[in-house]
Amino acid sequence: MTDALEPRGYNLLEQLEQAGVLTPTGLTLTDPNLPIGQAEAIGTLLGRMHMSVRFAIGDWLLFIENVYPDEWSQLAEVLGLSTDTRREYMRVSERVPRSRRRPKLDWSQHRAVAALPPPEQKEWLKKAETEQMSHHALRDALRNGRPDVVQTHCRCCGKEL
Repeated sequence: MTDALEPRGYNLLEQLEQAGVLTPTGLTLTDPNLPIGQAEAIGTLLGRMHMSVRFAIGDWLLFIENVYPDEWSQLAEVLGLSTDTRREYMRVSERVPRSRRRPKLDWSQHRAVAALPPPEQKEWLKKAETEQMSHHALRDALRNGRPDVVQTHCRCCGKEL
């Protein structure tokens, strides 16, 4: 998956516009003769959009905050998202830069490691991808600590075990 929408993606959006309507409440396809290849391509595009939209929003918010510091909060309102949601998208995008993101993992898996230092993020993201961990499994593993490290102190109170 690339960072930018490929030319083929733009063509698919044009075809999608001709074949139906994408609204805030759903997708309406109207062509009963829609070729199966085009139907598959539209599904692929929607899947890619689903996987990347939270990162895209977070990256965009960080960009406009930097470029338009006085107007960014007004610009951000066009998203129609709550302030908390926007902050969370920004936090994950900022803490897990594009260079560390893994295309095979979803945003929630990246969110789970966002509070970790960069080397640990990289380690856990690799583990999640290699072991095909769900975001729930990754989150639980992070809560339980690293399995390859012998715990010598209590995580809650810090007392030696």
